[in-house]
Amino acid sequence: MERAEQVAHETESWATDSLSLKGWKSNQSVLDRLVAETGGDRLTSSVHVPDERGVGLLATVEVMMVGLASEGWLAGDEAYYEICVRFDVRRETSGPREIAPVPVDCPHGVLDTRAPQ
Repeated sequence: MERAEQVAHETESWATDSLSLKGWKSNQSVLDRLVAETGGDRLTSSVHVPDERGVGLLATVEVMMVGLASEGWLAGDEAYYEICVRFDVRRETSGPREIAPVPVDCPHGVLDTRAPQ
């Protein structure tokens, strides 16, 4: 989950470019960037408010991310694990887009489709 929070934080600063004079980046492009930066597999995605100037919940994307963790305190063994995360893209009445990661249950069977590491 720490990696998901890092991705959300890094992508959020990029998504706020929509308020600059460089032009508006679409909500879909924010979702695409989130998936690319997680290095994960896109499970679902939806743009709820296609207007980049919209407010409220603008878009969501669910990603299955793969991470690496140590099996024990002194053990040199590392194991791969999967986590499914939904990224919510929102905007308040004024201000930049905000991106928040939320852990979700992986859809049934989705982990079985992935090749073992």
